[in-house]
Amino acid sequence: MLLKFKDKKRIVCKLNNDLINCISIVLVSFKNISCNYLNNLRKEIYNNNSYMTVLRNNLFKLSIKNTSINFLSKFIKGPSIIFYSCKDISNILKILYYNNNNYKDNFFIRSLVYKGKCISLRLKDKLINLNNFKKSIYYFCFYIKNITILKFLNILLKLKNLLSN
Repeated sequence: MLLKFKDKKRIVCKLNNDLINCISIVLVSFKNISCNYLNNLRKEIYNNNSYMTVLRNNLFKLSIKNTSINFLSKFIKGPSIIFYSCKDISNILKILYYNNNNYKDNFFIRSLVYKGKCISLRLKDKLINLNNFKKSIYYFCFYIKNITILKFLNILLKLKNLLSN
């Protein structure tokens, strides 16, 4: 579908504002992915408070021009999907790698960005297992319930003695 110049300009401005305000960005190349699958993936991403955009490379480069994330332009090659979130990066990676086992070989992560800084792709597995705040509180409460108060106080005293030495 051919877009008019005004429409392209609107898309670039919207994506620019979204990317400036987001915390995490995942730039992914893909191959052999059907439209139906992309629509289902988009729904799943939106349900997890994240967004995805399939955009022409030139429009994406224009949208990140003169921003703190303009270093992403060197990672753009071939068909790309931009995933971004205002919360954490782990939701996007979990959806791509755990929920979509049939297609995970068709996605290639080109770049991970968190708070404006590029993250090493070697940390991908650690980021997938990263818990959000609610899960961390839940696990903490679960462990606290399973440990008696005396054992917990004993551990705190041992930590205090270790820190004082």
